Amino acid sequence: MARRSVGLFCGAAGHDEEVGEVASLLTSELVTNALVHGGGDASLSVGLVPGGVHVEVADALPGDLSPSAWSAEATSGRGLALVEALASAWGVRPSGSGKVVWFELTATPPGGPEPRLP
Repeated sequence: MARRSVGLFCGAAGHDEEVGEVASLLTSELVTNALVHGGGDASLSVGLVPGGVHVEVADALPGDLSPSAWSAEATSGRGLALVEALASAWGVRPSGSGKVVWFELTATPPGGPEPRLP
């Protein structure tokens, strides 16, 4: 449900299919982590940032996170590594008695990056 909601949000906001697919994948990874490792309850928030999307997943378990090493044979453990590799930015912040894990995904406009003004 979360994955589909984020994909629909991205499409409605005018982002191309690739942004929607990557945002959906990363959302799925964060929600799964929250449900499996974060106390079994999660909430999702999605919003727009200039040129992209901002997604937050909150859970009830405090703590900091970092991507862990995983083996090619492992059936889990790749979620944060995917977020780190594919998101434009990501992080973790405390929230109440738990934490919020967030990411931003920005699209490169057709023709390459936007020029920067001095």
